[in-house]
Order: sequence, then C-alpha cells, then structure tokens
Amino acid sequence: MTYSNNLQKQKTKIILGIDLGTSGLRACIVQKTFTDHKLLHEEIIVEHAVSIPSAVKNSDTNTITQSPALWIDGLNLLLSNLKQQTELSAVTHLILDATSSTVLLLNPKKNTCTDALMYNDTHAVQQAIRIDQALELARQSNSIHLKQNQNGAHGASSTLAKVMSLLEAIPKNKNMVICHQIDYLNYYLCGALNITDENNALKLGYDLINQAWPDWVADLLGEINPNIQLPKVVKPGQFLKKINPNIAESFGFHPKLKVMAGTTDSIAGFLASGAKQPGDAVTSLGSTIAIKAISNRPIFDSNTGLYSHRLGNHWLVGGASNSGGQVLRHFYSIEQLKLLNHKITNEDIQAFLNMKPEAFYPLITPGERFPILDTQYPPKLPSLPKCTAIEINQSIPCLQAHKLFLLQLLNGMAHIEALCYQALSKMSETDEIMVKNVYAVGSGTLSHVWMKLREHQLPATLCNSIHNQAAYGVTQIID
Repeated sequence: MTYSNNLQKQKTKIILGIDLGTSGLRACIVQKTFTDHKLLHEEIIVEHAVSIPSAVKNSDTNTITQSPALWIDGLNLLLSNLKQQTELSAVTHLILDATSSTVLLLNPKKNTCTDALMYNDTHAVQQAIRIDQALELARQSNSIHLKQNQNGAHGASSTLAKVMSLLEAIPKNKNMVICHQIDYLNYYLCGALNITDENNALKLGYDLINQAWPDWVADLLGEINPNIQLPKVVKPGQFLKKINPNIAESFGFHPKLKVMAGTTDSIAGFLASGAKQPGDAVTSLGSTIAIKAISNRPIFDSNTGLYSHRLGNHWLVGGASNSGGQVLRHFYSIEQLKLLNHKITNEDIQAFLNMKPEAFYPLITPGERFPILDTQYPPKLPSLPKCTAIEINQSIPCLQAHKLFLLQLLNGMAHIEALCYQALSKMSETDEIMVKNVYAVGSGTLSHVWMKLREHQLPATLCNSIHNQAAYGVTQIID
C-alpha cells in the first residue's frame, strides 16, 4: 500500500520470515515503512514457534536423516497458528531460511524419493575424497583459476558429498532434482523447482567468486547420473513466484503474496544481530555453534572447514561446529535446562572458573566440521553425574552434580567458540578480519550461564544484538 505524506511516497512492506531449524520452525512478521528506498520505521507484529521431532541417527547406514514430511507438517502448524493471531492477507512478502547442507532428492514426479541427509551427517567420506581429487585435477588442468581450497564443498558434511551418496543409491536413468531443505519448502509454498539461493548453493560446489557452477562439479555428478541438472542459482531476496493458490486459500494469504529466495540459518542469524562492518562477528548459539565475521575478501580453508559467503559488497567468513545446543538436549530436557540455568548463580560461575576447569570438547558422536575438519574427531566429555537428571529436584547433592556437569559442558562450548575465532584469526593475512566485536544470536543467548562463560573465553567485546532469532534476521534481506 502506498500513500502521500509531505509530497514523499511512502511504501509499506509486511514481511513474514520463517526459520526452519533442527528442532522446529519460528516465524516473525515485520512491518517496514520506506521513503525513497530508505527505511523510516520497522515494527515486529507477531512472533511464533512450533517444534518438530529431531533428526534420526541410523546406526545401520551411519547416516543422520529427517523426513521432509515433518517440515511440511511443522510449516502447516506454524501458519495455522499465525492465522489465529494476525491477518495474514496483509503479508506482502514471504522469505525463509533453513539449515545449510541439509539435502534430499525429488524423483521425476516431483515427489521425495529419499529422506533428507542432515547438515551434520558425515557418512559420505569416500565421496568427499573424490571431490578433493576432482578439484585437484581441475586445478592442475588449468580449468579453474582458484586455489584448491577456495570452494565450500570440502568434507563429508558438504552438500555435494551427500548428493553424490544419494545419487549412487538410485538408478542412473532417473531424472532427479536436488533439493536443499529451503528449496523443498519453497517448492511447497510456490512451486519454484530446481532453483536455490547462492548461500545454500555454496556447499554444493557453487563458485561464489565467479558466480557460476564449476565444470568439475557438473562432471562429477554427471559420472553418477548423466541426467542430473544443477539448480539455477539466484541471490537472496530475489523474487521466486507468487504463493501457491491452495496455500493462500488455506491460510488466508493474499493471492499476490511474493515468495522470495532466502538464505541459510546462520546468515539469517547474522542479519538479526545488527553487525554491519569489518571487525564485527556473530556467533549463532543454536543446535550448533556457528560463527560469521564480516570481511572485505573471501577466505576458504579445507583444513579447518572455514568458508565464505557473499553478502552484498562484503563477505561473511566463518564455519559451524557440531557442538552446541544439540549436545545439551542429549543430556537434558528443555525444562531441566531451564531449571539448572536458574539454579546456577553468578557466584557459582565464578567459583567454577576459579577452579581453572579443564577444557572439554562436547560432541554427541565423533566428527567435527569447524574449527577442526575431521569426520572422526573424538568427543571429550566430562564425567556424567551418578544420579539421573530427573532426580535434580529430589537431592541437593544431585543438583550440585548436574550444575557442575552443565557448567563443564557450557565452558567447553565457550572454549570451542574461542577456537573458532582463533582459526579465523590465523587465516587472516591482514588486520581487516581481526574480530573486535562479537554479537550473539540464537536460543543459547537465553542462558545467562553460557553468556557469562563466553565473556571469560572470548578476546573481544561482546555486544547486544538487535534481535536473537534468524526468523527476524531473514526479513532484513527484503528492502
């Protein structure tokens, strides 16, 4: 809607941002008012979240998978709940973010023929070796001009390695469609197929510097299935299609609602923080720990798992660890974590730090992506309390034991975050990427214990974020 005010045209956009994470979906509806392309006013109208079942660890195949039907069920529930809270017909733009490197295949009838391999799945070790070999051959033949490490498809957790593994289990004569997690939801919402954003495309091998698919990526996939087509790549915020009429009717959207290309969850989290200049960095404290720092140039390092995303005129340099909230949820329920966080005082934290505690490396299973790229990297966990978590309220000694255990886990995660920034610092050839300010986003920011331990570990100024959720951050792509 537009109207005149002091001879200036004002335009209002109402943007629905949706974040699909590992444990649920969040929505944030933001109203923005512009004049001459400048933001005058912004207001959050409503926020809402729903949970979905966790991914499954398959011991027989050593894979970590999730049914995409869970995403659709969660999305439908989220939209149904939003419909009860606000008038969705006023929404003008819809944009999503989702976990990077979560991927599945669609068959020729556009139905799922595999479960999704999750972002932290690292079973495709042999495929990762072949990727490095193909990239090295391409470099030696001068068919590429980049150094070997300037690519985001390294490692068994890369999207490319997972797609290779999925394709190898399917007959070659089938025309399969590669779908990142976000692509699958966009297809459901508006019918856009075989199209993805450049941030999600990075770990499939897309060359962000030259903004093209390298020949070696197409050749590598073509050897497995000659009918495979790499998706069209667009910039985040680009118009995809109008909302599916059936979706519009079901949830009350305007039939002209625009569905826009989104981004990864960590980039959306970055955008939520308010970081805006070189020297600023953002840590996403969610199911995993992900860091991003603003740089004037890209950095890639296959040894540490460091990679770079393009964002406007800058680059976001960083990576993601397998440690984080998913480790905490392995030992505790949300209610138990809330209780323990409430019981741990600042005096408890200081007394713990005065003990000069051992630096643990909390992982659920072997395998790390960043700051160490090693599919077999071992967890280093503190000793479990002898009493179970359900006994916390029944015994003071049990409560004390679990307070210490949680402190050890969170301190280990703060240590990993510090290692991430050390790895970034070592790769920086100039002072332009030296991190001065660290913002934090994600559910982990709600833990005063985690935040206090981070203050002790990180050699930078810790700043308050504008918002701590990716669902808000992804709305910032729309201007």
